[in-house]
Amino acid sequence: MRKQFIRRITFGANVAFSIVLVFALVVMANWIAKKYPKSYDFVQTSDLYKISDKTKNILKSLNQDVEFYVFSNPQDSELYSKIQRLLKAYNSASSKVKFTMVDPVRDIDKVRILARDLNVEEPDTVVVKIGENKKVLTEMDMADFKFRHNDYTGGQIKEMKQFKAEQAFTSAILELINPKKIYAKFTVKHGERNIFGYKDNGMSEAKRYLLRDNITAEPIELISLTEITNCDVLVVAGPTRKFLPHEVNLIRHYINNGGRAMIMLDPEVQSGLESLLKEYNIKIGNDIVVDPERQMPYASPMQLIIGLYADHPITKNLKTFTIFPIARSVSIINEDNKVYRARALAVTSGRGWGETDTDSEKFKFDLKTDNEGPISVAVIVENNKTGMRLAVFGDADFASNRDFGKGANKDFFLNTINWLVKREVLISIGPKTIAEMKRLNFNASQLKIVTIVVIVAVPLSSVIAGFFVYLRRKQ
Repeated sequence: MRKQFIRRITFGANVAFSIVLVFALVVMANWIAKKYPKSYDFVQTSDLYKISDKTKNILKSLNQDVEFYVFSNPQDSELYSKIQRLLKAYNSASSKVKFTMVDPVRDIDKVRILARDLNVEEPDTVVVKIGENKKVLTEMDMADFKFRHNDYTGGQIKEMKQFKAEQAFTSAILELINPKKIYAKFTVKHGERNIFGYKDNGMSEAKRYLLRDNITAEPIELISLTEITNCDVLVVAGPTRKFLPHEVNLIRHYINNGGRAMIMLDPEVQSGLESLLKEYNIKIGNDIVVDPERQMPYASPMQLIIGLYADHPITKNLKTFTIFPIARSVSIINEDNKVYRARALAVTSGRGWGETDTDSEKFKFDLKTDNEGPISVAVIVENNKTGMRLAVFGDADFASNRDFGKGANKDFFLNTINWLVKREVLISIGPKTIAEMKRLNFNASQLKIVTIVVIVAVPLSSVIAGFFVYLRRKQ
């Protein structure tokens, strides 16, 4: 009796000690986690929340607090949890980063006060604040979406295609640290693409995305100027009429004095800039580039699909093809030119060529008259002494509203502009692609079988197994 009592006391003491020990370990683990916060993600989607080395370096250099206010309903927004996890990564990289998640449904009073102070009008909005300066980011700044048909309701389902919050957040931080505006001046009066135009051949989409990167797009009329000023990058977007000698001289003077320019010239048009570009080691071809290696079924042979890129900051993060509706060749005159160092960014396959008989209905390679592939359609030039940077494309349509969102077109255009103004940090932070969920579509008979298996067969098998166990134990 006494031994049994002692055994019970010992057992009880061991249990009590174990409970106290576990409790102490939990408290200690929580204290350590709070004191030294670290998070690890071992699931497949972890890459979504890994921040780039460029972002980490920017965060480490912060000398003042950066505050993020996230206005989003966690029940309705697919963005909410992704933004929260990304901001935790920002906070882990720098204690200067603070963030507040605000639920418009549960925190009505808090939302009302913050929305008034921060001038927030839309849901799913993030406000980035440094000191008195702030920037408002909308849902479209942080993600790209696609819509698919809902077979059950007949409506549309919005699904996230790309998560680009890191690019938006880091861009906002850079903008607020250095609030100086960057101006992209688009030439006008030569039939160029209209940055205010919302039709297919306009460039309002490009203008909108430039503004997201804190680049203000404005028109510039060269004929009335004596000098190009207050211009961080000059853009010539598909002129259909020639530039006058005075205008060409203005562009020459601007580039020679360290200017940056992006020039997009469509085929079968004489812009008056061809001789100027030769001075910078670039030759514009009188041809139309075709490539049967990547010809889409039933598409025009003039539609060019490029997937071969140089290892360069502009193109290294391009994950898909660039679509040029119709392009001319842009080639390097002298590969060994040490003053104007040129590099081809995008080229055709070896089967591509530059067709010089542009009036022909059927393109066929002619070794005597055509330009043999691979053919380049985009070239950049640098001069380290003057600081000039130049990017020349053999097509302007790829940046028009109709084609801007196709393939890698948008990223190619924006990366080029950011490289020209020496903002490579934004190029290196690419969007994260959301892994597409596989949907199972059952017909009526298949759905009936699944229902029988899940609702009837599985529970019934458990009951039968239990019955046999009962009989066995009874025996």
